[in-house]
Amino acid sequence: MNQDINKEKQSPQEKTGGIAPILSWAMYDLANQFFALNVISLYFVRWVTLEKKAPEIFYSLAFGISMFFVAILAPILGTISDIRGRRKAFLIYFTLLSSIFTMLLSVPKGVVWGLIFFAIANLGCQEAVVFYNALLVSVSPKNKIGLVSGLGRMFGYSGAILALYLVKPIILERGYQAVFLPTGALFLFFAIPAMIFIKEKRSGQEAPSVSLFKGKTIIEVIKRLRETVFEDYRSRGLLNFLKAIFFLLCAVNVIILFMSVYVSKAFGLTEGQIINLVAFSTIFAIIGSICSGFISDYFGYRRSMMGVFFLWAITFLVGAFARPPFYWVVGALAGTSLGSVWVVSRALAIRLVPQEKIGEAFGLFNLVGYISGILGPIFWGLILLYLSHLEEWGYRIACLSLILFIAIGFIFLLRVPKETKA
Repeated sequence: MNQDINKEKQSPQEKTGGIAPILSWAMYDLANQFFALNVISLYFVRWVTLEKKAPEIFYSLAFGISMFFVAILAPILGTISDIRGRRKAFLIYFTLLSSIFTMLLSVPKGVVWGLIFFAIANLGCQEAVVFYNALLVSVSPKNKIGLVSGLGRMFGYSGAILALYLVKPIILERGYQAVFLPTGALFLFFAIPAMIFIKEKRSGQEAPSVSLFKGKTIIEVIKRLRETVFEDYRSRGLLNFLKAIFFLLCAVNVIILFMSVYVSKAFGLTEGQIINLVAFSTIFAIIGSICSGFISDYFGYRRSMMGVFFLWAITFLVGAFARPPFYWVVGALAGTSLGSVWVVSRALAIRLVPQEKIGEAFGLFNLVGYISGILGPIFWGLILLYLSHLEEWGYRIACLSLILFIAIGFIFLLRVPKETKA
């Protein structure tokens, strides 16, 4: 009799042995790749610039304004989710916002409404990632955070390949705008398991419901953010971790945005060769994601993060001096490094703050990522502008200069205290 009562009280995680929530969480990483690849990286910018003949600056402004609001809201909403103890609700809301406005991108005939819908959809997707990351602590056993984080990234990179090939026939037959409706629908479809099967863990004290717009709540949010960064957890290394990850991501974001341009200029690759190299690199990103999860759980997250820094330094060093056909080595190193950085950094962030502060910690983590995504590419552009007369070697020197970010970030990482066993 008592056993039957206990079964009725079991959470979804307990009923499924924890597998369903973990796979559902990882599936969300796959889901948002439909937006990240099909909308941000590939087809919306082509719809704006190639089909509608609008200047690139229009897309840049829409993306920049959207990211500005994301950067402001991420730490605030992350903190509010901690106060309320409701991260999953925010994940569902922003996922619905993003997927709906992605589907609405198939409607506008003019560029202005398309840019507005895109900015809203991007804000929703980027904000949802904050709460997706924070929910890792709810689905993963304490000693398997790296492994589960790696599983998510593995699903994510697999989703990038899936997104690319699922919409390819639509692009060839009906054009860019026809992609947005199925992209939004597939984003929502693959996100549904996370909405159903994840049951977030509550902290010891249940916080009362609070209103986002009450002055008292805003004051409490600002106070908690200040304490998290500058007071309560200084000894646990969060501030130094954020500094380290900022400098690392300055370099990483350059690779994300300009890898295809670099291999074209430095190695003289054709369009077909670039596509093959990106696919090859993505395979190694999948391998790096899952392997770094195992490694970080075994050796520790701080130590593994040091390994990620060294791996990126080697990537930039080899990339600056390699000649064909060794660009395949560069692709493998870049893919492995890219797969590892998100896995290990996400797991280390969880180790540095208590469970009740996870939301605001990832809000700050994402804020750092957004700022580095602006400053890193600006640095790259200025270096290339100054070295433009050197042509190929200008690009190679710029690649080598990214090691400076790695070195500075590593110094701050050394100040993060060694972790203790959970």
